[in-house]
Amino acid sequence: MNNENNLRTFLRLIAWRIVAWWITKEGPKMNMPSINIQIIITLNSMHKGKTMSVQPVEISKAYRLLQVGSTTMISAKYDGVENVMSAAWVGLAGERKVVAYIGTQAFTRQLVEKSGYFVVQIPVVSQMATVLYAGGRSYADAPDKNDTIPFFYQPEFDLPLVAGCAGWLVCKVMPYPDIQQQHNLFMGDIVAAWSDDRYSATDTGSLMMRRTSYGPFTMSQAGSSMPSAKAANSIMAGSGLTLPGHADR
Repeated sequence: MNNENNLRTFLRLIAWRIVAWWITKEGPKMNMPSINIQIIITLNSMHKGKTMSVQPVEISKAYRLLQVGSTTMISAKYDGVENVMSAAWVGLAGERKVVAYIGTQAFTRQLVEKSGYFVVQIPVVSQMATVLYAGGRSYADAPDKNDTIPFFYQPEFDLPLVAGCAGWLVCKVMPYPDIQQQHNLFMGDIVAAWSDDRYSATDTGSLMMRRTSYGPFTMSQAGSSMPSAKAANSIMAGSGLTLPGHADR
């Protein structure tokens, strides 16, 4: 387990090296909004003279402080074969850049490599069963896996999108073969995106909820937002699906 955590921490460091490179290259081109210095002074004064209560964090668990957040689903298609997998290690590396960890054991990976495209889905709480299902079955072992997952298509893109999600981002793979092969990290340039009409993409780039009962599904290893096994089984039972061992897609 420690080796797995160390690997994930290392991969996060690699991802942020890519982010740092991008910021160095593209950051100066971005227009930064004006900053109200007085507001900053007022807010910071709240912490002056106060003793902070801090605790050490094990290095093997330090990556949790930078947990990406929502668990996503990644879909792809090549030569008529479509598939979707669940993926927790997905994040932004800029306004139009996505970093996704796609392991060699994932069937979806070969579709991504051959087609040069992948779609990042933002699932919601009501789709927890689908997320667990997509992450617990591999198309290589169960070709009928996607029969229970509703796909739809948008004009101009022959890529499957999972219905019911809060948002979808179509990404074109950026050519970093060494990073892909050595670290299983895929950089994607966002070429199209859509959001459910219950959400709106604001100027800040955030996906804001319009309905409080319609939230994103998160699978945090820190445990703060991961649903209990009992709750997961309850939802899976209600959907008519069985809860698999979480493999990788």
